[in-house]
Amino acid sequence: MNAIPNFTAATVQVNSLPYQDAFFKIANVYADSTRVSMEQLWLTSSKIIMEETMKAFIEASQSCTQALSKNAMNIQQQSFGRLLSANQKAAEIMGQSFVDTMSVGWKPAR
Repeated sequence: MNAIPNFTAATVQVNSLPYQDAFFKIANVYADSTRVSMEQLWLTSSKIIMEETMKAFIEASQSCTQALSKNAMNIQQQSFGRLLSANQKAAEIMGQSFVDTMSVGWKPAR
């Protein structure tokens, strides 16, 4: 193990003051930090939007399916009720027709 740290050679610009070089390096550190933060914000926000959109579509689909099922059940019950009512009316018509037919034979001849 080497106890001496490795140093990289610094690039020196001609006609550059040391504080200008330090300012440039500091600006790059903040720029890199801001860039990474903005990329992370953009990516995580996009992920959240996609997840919430998919969740909303799934919930809407399930809600729609439930509403359609409930509607179909209600219509089926109403239809069955109307069918029973129609059967009752048909039986009344048949009964009345039978009574009318039988009553013709019961009328006294003239």
